[in-house]
Amino acid sequence: MHLVNTQSIRRIAGLATLLVLGFVGLAGRLAWLQIVEHEELAQIVEKKLQRNEPRPARRGAILDLRGTVLATSVPAKTVCADPSLIYDHHELVAKTLAPLLKVPEPGLLKKLLPQVTMSTNGVLRTNQYVVLKRKVPVDDWERVKRAMVDLDLGLEGKQLSTSLKRAVKTLRTRAVFASEDHLRQYPSRSLAAHVIGFTAGGEAETDHGNVFEDHGVTGIELTLDDMLSGVHGWRKRGEEMAPTHGLDVVLTLDANIQNIVEDELARGFERLSPQGMCALVVRPYTGEVLALANLPTFDPNEPGRAANGQRNRATADTYEPGSTFKVVAIVTALSDGRLTLNETVFCENGRWFYGGQWLRDYRAFGYLSFEEVVSHSSNIGTAKAALRLGEARLYNTITNFGFGQITGIPLDAQARGRILPPKTWSQISITRIPIGHEISTTPLQMAMAMAAIANGGVLMQPKLVERLQDGAGRIVRQFSPHPLRRVVSESACNEMKRALRSVVSDDGTAMRAQLDYYSVAGKTGTTEKYTHGTYKSGKYYYASFVGFLPVDRPELCILVGVDEPDKSAGQGHTGGVVAAPVFRAIAERTAAYLRIPPDLTPETEGDAKGELSAELAHRRVTSRTAHGLPASSATR
Repeated sequence: MHLVNTQSIRRIAGLATLLVLGFVGLAGRLAWLQIVEHEELAQIVEKKLQRNEPRPARRGAILDLRGTVLATSVPAKTVCADPSLIYDHHELVAKTLAPLLKVPEPGLLKKLLPQVTMSTNGVLRTNQYVVLKRKVPVDDWERVKRAMVDLDLGLEGKQLSTSLKRAVKTLRTRAVFASEDHLRQYPSRSLAAHVIGFTAGGEAETDHGNVFEDHGVTGIELTLDDMLSGVHGWRKRGEEMAPTHGLDVVLTLDANIQNIVEDELARGFERLSPQGMCALVVRPYTGEVLALANLPTFDPNEPGRAANGQRNRATADTYEPGSTFKVVAIVTALSDGRLTLNETVFCENGRWFYGGQWLRDYRAFGYLSFEEVVSHSSNIGTAKAALRLGEARLYNTITNFGFGQITGIPLDAQARGRILPPKTWSQISITRIPIGHEISTTPLQMAMAMAAIANGGVLMQPKLVERLQDGAGRIVRQFSPHPLRRVVSESACNEMKRALRSVVSDDGTAMRAQLDYYSVAGKTGTTEKYTHGTYKSGKYYYASFVGFLPVDRPELCILVGVDEPDKSAGQGHTGGVVAAPVFRAIAERTAAYLRIPPDLTPETEGDAKGELSAELAHRRVTSRTAHGLPASSATR
């Protein structure tokens, strides 16, 4: 009896000891949690209680002048997963979701596998959040949700415990989840791609957590990124602040005109096989850019697939403009009273030795009026006009016309071009610069200079953005036309229009630019490309034509540039042959679309051509007889 009592006492004492040790251990653990891990645990709890979630702002749209959507952001999802809730079904989930998310299965499986890490206090943790894919269309996300609910886990017909049922439900409904997102889309694909540009996504830190947002990389997407981006909102403990969506940008582009230009460039590209082409359509009186196009081009939805097509040739490429540049010296000399169009100049029968070097014309011209200098594109006649201006005045007018400067158009890819000050000029520079050599320009600069002549001598800043508006269409900011300065007199421009119209006559270098119902004034240009300190003669030409219509009340100024047309294709290489026909096609279709009233009818066109030819012939005879020469010229 005594032995039994002793054993019982020992058992009771042992149990008591274990209980005391257990309570001591529990107290120690609680103390550890309260003291050592308190801050980390408190942060976790606080984070879960607050459920702080950023709400991304929708990026503003980019529209054309008539409201056509060129770029927009549509609701999308960022699809995420909690690997800890997938248990041992990671391979099944990866195989199911990979085709729906359009991602490789191995990479998806790697993301779904649990990643165990150790905290600074030695606690093992499993990741509970991983991004599977961003920018997922809503329809695709709905398919993902259905696929997760319908997962075949091999449990059909089996008795499941309550805890297992709960785990299965959690896997199917909570293991894969989504947050708000937006997907940038370009509905018209490559239309106006070099103006619109494209975006790229990246994670940004906000006061309410990290948010994945789009930022512009090129074009309007980049230059007006702040206006387009908006301000992110948040959701926290039942409270929320709605995001402020980005502003919509309304361009001066007309998508229909842009389509016409791109269509005609594509036709020309197929025929000429050049390295590249560009075209611009501008309103002379306002500077509004109605179309800006380049080939090769790219699709902003998939910009990486045509990286070589992303260059904006119209604003970023520089070239020696050649004969299109002759208008600058001639119109300035007219404006300064240094010459008149009826005045004649001896063009040296095609070869002139000046400053120790020969300057040649493409034909052996004798005496020409300055109007004929323009229509026949005489290098020698133009050089002699520039000599009347002098170096300082020539340089001054070139810079006044905007050459060597940024145009102010809101695009990222812009070149200044190159015009050196007179102190660096050689003896022959005064005769080479006015004919478009020893200077480089961009197509946009050349188009705006010609538009200034069409506009009576006032240079306009190119206008590409019409207004900013909110999502409801309320105007936030309106942009007005911006005249930069008067560069030459209106009377000189009126005289120059007459000369430039003769360029597009049967006697001029751009007869292929003639239209049936509209008078056209313009100038051709053909120049050998100057690269690495030398001219690449024989093959590498830049051919262009820039003109406006109708002549007396210009509504459109259009430039077409062709970089290295393939002469072997049998289409020639001069501006009058390769660029002028593309100009004609663009001008004809655009004028019809805009319903510009014609200034020529079949009857008046014949009369106008006859009068122009008769007038030119009369001036030739007058100029030749005034110098004691026969009325007919054997040197034309």
